[in-house]
Amino acid sequence: MAAMKTPPGTAAAAIAQVRWPCDPDLKVLQAQMLATVAVANAAQAAAAHRLARLVRGTIASADTTVGQTCWADKGDQTAMGQQTVAAEFAGQTLAMKDRRLLKGLRSVALSLDPDVSEKAGSFTLLQSIAAHCGLKLGDDGSVATCKELRLQKSSSVPNKKRKHDTGGSTATALPLSKAARQINDHSDQAALPPSQWQQGHMLDWMLRPCSTEQFIRHHLDQRPLHISRQQHQTYFDGLLTKSDIHQLLKTQQLQYDTNVDVTSYTGGKRRNLNHNGKERSTDEPEVASAATVMRRFEREGCSVRILHPQRWVEPIYKLLSFLEDELRSPVGCNAYLTPPSSQGFAPHWDDIDAFVLQVEGSKRWRLYAPQNETDLLPLDSSRDFQEEELGKLLLEVVLQPGDLLYMPRGCIHQAQALPQAHSLHLTVSANQHCSWADLFQVCIPRALELATEESLQLRRSLPFDMSRYMGLVHEGSDSAQRAGFSNTARQLLQQVVDQMPLDAAADRLSVHFIQQRLPPYGLAGEADPADLELSSDSKISMVRPGIATMTVEEDCIALYHCLSNPRVLHAAGPADKPEEAETASGSPSAHGRLEFDLGCGEVIELLLASHRSNQLSFALVEQMLDSSESDVDVSEFLCDLYSQGLIHVE
Repeated sequence: MAAMKTPPGTAAAAIAQVRWPCDPDLKVLQAQMLATVAVANAAQAAAAHRLARLVRGTIASADTTVGQTCWADKGDQTAMGQQTVAAEFAGQTLAMKDRRLLKGLRSVALSLDPDVSEKAGSFTLLQSIAAHCGLKLGDDGSVATCKELRLQKSSSVPNKKRKHDTGGSTATALPLSKAARQINDHSDQAALPPSQWQQGHMLDWMLRPCSTEQFIRHHLDQRPLHISRQQHQTYFDGLLTKSDIHQLLKTQQLQYDTNVDVTSYTGGKRRNLNHNGKERSTDEPEVASAATVMRRFEREGCSVRILHPQRWVEPIYKLLSFLEDELRSPVGCNAYLTPPSSQGFAPHWDDIDAFVLQVEGSKRWRLYAPQNETDLLPLDSSRDFQEEELGKLLLEVVLQPGDLLYMPRGCIHQAQALPQAHSLHLTVSANQHCSWADLFQVCIPRALELATEESLQLRRSLPFDMSRYMGLVHEGSDSAQRAGFSNTARQLLQQVVDQMPLDAAADRLSVHFIQQRLPPYGLAGEADPADLELSSDSKISMVRPGIATMTVEEDCIALYHCLSNPRVLHAAGPADKPEEAETASGSPSAHGRLEFDLGCGEVIELLLASHRSNQLSFALVEQMLDSSESDVDVSEFLCDLYSQGLIHVE
């Protein structure tokens, strides 16, 4: 079939842009679509493109011979008026009678939304798929984008305040607007003890039976998740016990405020008892008395919070280290020991995504949505709330041993131990300061510097009369000068956006993570250079992916790694970071930082991507360094990496 020209802005052009699999039947389908479809409306073209991509994936997953079963050649039907190509596509899809296609539709729909009925027909399944693409597929076959639906709604009710459109797409739905989900773990597999945990599978282990992919698609940043394990109440055994906490208090010289909090919450008021006497007599750090803390727990109904137990408790250290390997972002932990019938903290939200692991006893949790949309996914923790300030109840659930509860940032929560026994749970935290806003805070100042260097317009003087039409007193004005000023500002701001150094900003965040994370569990760290044996047959790789990152700094390559990070300072703030640990990260003597000649850049890039099944040969490393015109000796280069424990050589 001859190639066809597709005018830009048409649905045919949109379909032509879809990357179709290398399958002859699918190529025939694409050509037939281009021969039969032409719609000039750009919004319809966008809708057609998105739905075509989805159905394309559906057809491919169904493994059906589409060239034979669908899209009959319609010859002269080249124009479809106002009917969108997506509607035609949906109609033709319905005509397919291949059962494998229905199976493919069902597979795609269920992967997008597990709540879809397995008995749903093909059209219902296609409606569900379209919804996750931001499209509305009507019963009459018409297709509209979420934007078109909002415009229709606003034009039909002009005098009413428009509500925020959550659409049918996970990406556009408001966080905490969906009902919390509860899953039962009916697996026949017994719980794995910490000694059998495997790197790369910790999030799957924590969330079982919900896969990591399902969690990211349906819950992360969106809605709470409760996983009940009535058949596996020993699931979190081996992490921490009440006796372990008592032992920590006796042996580790834990300080109030820094390592341990003692609190109570009664009558709507929270009380802190972070002192051994009747009251705190000094501002100096005070070591918590194990006898005092446990007496207040057992006799006075106080809760005990151990901050950062991964510093001393080996299984928690292993869990968090493996999670940091997977998530490539900081992961923290606190332990909460609560007496029967007690509550230690007022209702509040946190600035982290929380995974609550119930270890001992039972606890009743109540989760609420924030009152305002501006409080969704907050970047800072909240103040304590009063009961009358709480909004919509999202979930009330009793966590039993082995249960897990996930709460997105901004989910208001409070919890109370049941009367039968004390409660012990761990809160594993993630995604603190890992938002787009955090990336832009790093990126935009440098973008402004770069844009200012290149743009004469940005360096021009502001208008002398700016104060006559700009400022708070002129905020409601619609003067021509004000409109012109705003328009110029937007145009100049686009020049700043065009200069955003996203890669450099991402590198800075990666360096920050490497410097803050735990030392990787199971790696020895520094090695004796005398043990390094190199030959022309040597194979080299990183000892583990994700333990290092590189940046270009002035006239050198800076390689940052986490093998020398002090475990006892993980998640440390200024209050508990000794002066000797505050070596400047920019100093060549800083822990976990190596400097190399710029000519080593390409070799280091390859090394960072290497692993045991993708090793670099000594000959390749030597050749690349020689061709870089640097004076770096290959043996010295590899010895520097080996002595830090970064590379494996065989």
